[in-house]
Amino acid sequence: MAEEKTILISAEELAELRAIKAQRDAKAKKENEIQNYKSLVDQVVHESVVTAQNLSESMTQTKNAVIESFRTVIEMKNELFKGQKMLKDGRYSDSFTNSEGTERIILGYNTLDNYDDTYTAGVEMVQAYIESLASDDKSRQLADMVTALLRERSKAGQLRAQNVLRLEKMANDSKNETFIEGMRIIRDAYKPIKTKQFLKVQVKDAETNEWKPVSLNMTDC
Repeated sequence: MAEEKTILISAEELAELRAIKAQRDAKAKKENEIQNYKSLVDQVVHESVVTAQNLSESMTQTKNAVIESFRTVIEMKNELFKGQKMLKDGRYSDSFTNSEGTERIILGYNTLDNYDDTYTAGVEMVQAYIESLASDDKSRQLADMVTALLRERSKAGQLRAQNVLRLEKMANDSKNETFIEGMRIIRDAYKPIKTKQFLKVQVKDAETNEWKPVSLNMTDC
């Protein structure tokens, strides 16, 4: 049997050993807490992402269902109220309000301005009208306005659709056949590129009589 040896240490050495052990224990505890924290983050992040994905999918399905339910309504509207719709504020949209005037649905597409090749022929006719104007101050001012509207471009680098509406009104007011025909060609050449499809749901506040959005955005909730 091996002889047991007794090691004697001083009080100071014992205190030092205890201090070292306490430091090690504190470090181990800290590392354990950090690991628990990381595990908790992983769990909460994953659960939140899954919840958000499910919500996103549900909202997409709801949006598509609402839009699909209005397909027949829009077709009937276009048939009953014939006439070419013009782009407004960068989007094509249809608005529907219930008979009581308390609920409203707005749906459509955001768009990028775009024209086919016949557009240049219309512009040339409008420019010909500008050149035909007399040189008096009033005519020169009108020519400058038309030129400015023709030159203004959208983000897509195309003539702004809103400007087409303004130019059409000016053409009709002028009663000049060249100007009117040029604007007709430009309008018919308008072939907007659809981008994002949007849906807005609104209800009227009984107290303020203002339309309030039903939030479909987590940021606005």
